[in-house]
Amino acid sequence: MAAASDIMTKPVVYCRPTDLLSDIWSIMKERHLKNFPILDSDSRPVGVLNAKDALEALLEELEYQQILLRDYVMCVGYH
Repeated sequence: MAAASDIMTKPVVYCRPTDLLSDIWSIMKERHLKNFPILDSDSRPVGVLNAKDALEALLEELEYQQILLRDYVMCVGYH
């Protein structure tokens, strides 16, 4: 049987709750990661960011920016 250390992702990558989602997404894409651990300032795990959840949040942000830009161009104002 193989040990977990034989097949785990190396080096260990993680993020902090204050890191930008776009930066984390870049690492996830580059390393082909589906999940990304989130550690607090004492390096204790506080959660896991899933690629699907990250992508959905990034798309929502992009859609909101498009709405703001459209409203600005059409002189509607901001929400």
